[in-house]
Amino acid sequence: MNQMFFYQIYGITLSSNRQLPGLMAISPAPTDIEFELTETGPVVSPQPATGWQINREQKPDGTYELSYSGNGMVEFQISPSRQKISARTNLPLPEVTAILLGAVLGSALRLRGTVCLHSSAIAVGTPGSPRTTKNYDPGSPLSKGGGGGIKGGGGGIKKRGGNQAIALIGAKGAGKSTTAAAFAKRGYPILADDVAVLTQKDNSFLVHPGYPRLRLWPNAVNAVYGSEVGLSRVMRQIDKRYVELNAENAVQWRFQAQPANLAAIYFLEPRQLELATPAIAPIPSKIGLMMLLGHRYPHFLTLDRDEQDREFAFLGSLAAAVPLRKVDRPDELTKLPQICDAILDDLKCVCC
Repeated sequence: MNQMFFYQIYGITLSSNRQLPGLMAISPAPTDIEFELTETGPVVSPQPATGWQINREQKPDGTYELSYSGNGMVEFQISPSRQKISARTNLPLPEVTAILLGAVLGSALRLRGTVCLHSSAIAVGTPGSPRTTKNYDPGSPLSKGGGGGIKGGGGGIKKRGGNQAIALIGAKGAGKSTTAAAFAKRGYPILADDVAVLTQKDNSFLVHPGYPRLRLWPNAVNAVYGSEVGLSRVMRQIDKRYVELNAENAVQWRFQAQPANLAAIYFLEPRQLELATPAIAPIPSKIGLMMLLGHRYPHFLTLDRDEQDREFAFLGSLAAAVPLRKVDRPDELTKLPQICDAILDDLKCVCC
């Protein structure tokens, strides 16, 4: 029998016949989704970027297929039971994993009735608890300028993890991961990058951990982390890089492996060249519901009527229960400290 590898991700146990890079392994456990990968030929060599062609099809028996072709090929099949994902590919394993952890698992989870949002999520601690200065790095670039650090905003939010989280939502390229990275630099643990998986427990909504990595473009890496030299590419044909997160008790760049209660949702509005400082304003729940519907992940997935109704009801409850805020921002990476401060100050108010 082939060796199986087990991972905890998005609130489920994923098993795989291949060791998947970048995930946190766990001991063998009952599996929610099994992943089986078959290589179909030699791994293709790097080529100039040509873009990906994505095909999607729901088979009469309920099988859902996703195929990606461009500089190589990978075909995924999600079984009718939604308990198994099969893949055939000639791409390198890290690239298959990157696609699997995004649209493929997102599709499988939504087909299983779990709500996924195109969002990054950050653990912000317990609102109202005393500020802690332990392990604070006064030399951090983000502790200078714009009020970042101990003297800046965010008083009353305990830094070192906790049971509260915020979600950052925005269009592709809005800066969700970059803003999350600015929080990670300050010592706030990351729960999820790009895909936030939500469930409801009593009157609370939980954000489940993803995987311990951030995906950043080089300019964002340079602004908040350092040099991109030596950082792995997400895909060979694009320049986005992985920044690794640490699940241990690190000072910065932490990953939180436990779910957290969603305290607020912040929609990142398009950047504004003329804006000097960030501004945050409430979003009425009815408008917020429409905005949430536009950021379900993956956006291309079509559900049947009953599934759509369940998802609509869930998001309606979410919009009614969790504060929704819009964030207008300057168009400069140097303003990231101010943006973090503004969100933390606002969170302190909405959670009172």
